[in-house]
Amino acid sequence: MTSEPLLSLCGLTRQLRVPQIGVMARPRVVSGIFQGKQGPLLLRYLEAAAREGAFACVFDPANIDVQRKRLRGYILANRTTEGQRLVALADLAIPPVIYDQIISRSYDRSKTFTQAREYLKQVSVIFNDGYFDKWEVHSWLAMVPKLRMHVPHTALVTGPETLRIFLQKHETVFIKPIHGSLGIGIIRVQRVGELWQAVLRTKQGLGTTVEVHDAKSIYQHFRARLTRNPHIVQQGIALAQFEERPFDIRLLVQKNRQGHWKRTKMYIRVAAKGDFTSNLATGGQALPLSALTFDQDVSLSDIKQTIRQLEKLIPACIEEQSGRILGEMGIDLGVSETGEIYVIEVNSKPWKTPMTSSGSEQLVDLSFLRPIRFALGLASARQR
Repeated sequence: MTSEPLLSLCGLTRQLRVPQIGVMARPRVVSGIFQGKQGPLLLRYLEAAAREGAFACVFDPANIDVQRKRLRGYILANRTTEGQRLVALADLAIPPVIYDQIISRSYDRSKTFTQAREYLKQVSVIFNDGYFDKWEVHSWLAMVPKLRMHVPHTALVTGPETLRIFLQKHETVFIKPIHGSLGIGIIRVQRVGELWQAVLRTKQGLGTTVEVHDAKSIYQHFRARLTRNPHIVQQGIALAQFEERPFDIRLLVQKNRQGHWKRTKMYIRVAAKGDFTSNLATGGQALPLSALTFDQDVSLSDIKQTIRQLEKLIPACIEEQSGRILGEMGIDLGVSETGEIYVIEVNSKPWKTPMTSSGSEQLVDLSFLRPIRFALGLASARQR
């Protein structure tokens, strides 16, 4: 948050107006322009709200005045520069509905934020608050008979014995931090002859491959990492490949104004050459599902039919089991070489691109409009 004077950029007098929607983030603004990777997305939310005839603000929960029951947040200004709409800092009442777009897990767990969130929950409806952890998601999905067959064999790592059991059953396993994101911190373990090869995915890419003889040696090598934060170990799926690179299918499912789950986007994410994670932020490539081809034994129409079933079952299960109000989620599905579909991950903060060079601009717009429309539905329900 900058120290800009309130409404210095637009001279408006909206201090007394109550925003219908608050987008909770960590905005950084310079000369009326959102900065950073998330900046263009925050502007898209404000613009989407304006298109819907709503008044919205973007705010940092650290800038809440509990005594006054107000906050300092950014709203759309009446000025543009080089075709871009500017924003202005304003003193505002706390919105009745808040969309959680805090994308820093460390900030999400900080004392400052957790205290602010607890206060906000008393005065507002918050949706998509917090993060899922991978073990919770696995446990929730495994309880549903129709989903159980789509969940890889998974366990919480409690010691070398957990790894030993998995290495006895599977040629490849993945060890994942339950609070990880972007594939960072995942360890892939593969059998090569009489040895096990383990490699860690870092922010910089794949680390050095370690060769060991048994599960105990793997655990000891990564002991500091495995004991510092909880991890799961998961069966490795022999994923189908696109141009000799593994891929997964990303579904963006969102609620409409009536609170019904709808698929907004579906596309494949292909891993960079030599990598085993397909996250776009770490070098993955996005392609339409139509780019895929399978052997004659694998039916693309059957895959699509299964996806249609999963995109209904998974959101309903996650929302019920988590006990949270959710307006969107990202679902990553892996397709095996023989056509089976597995749930790889479910994300409560799916990243959305503000523009596209190869996809549909209409769907990009819709991905920002739907959370706003859902928020307006929640706000309307509160007023009844």
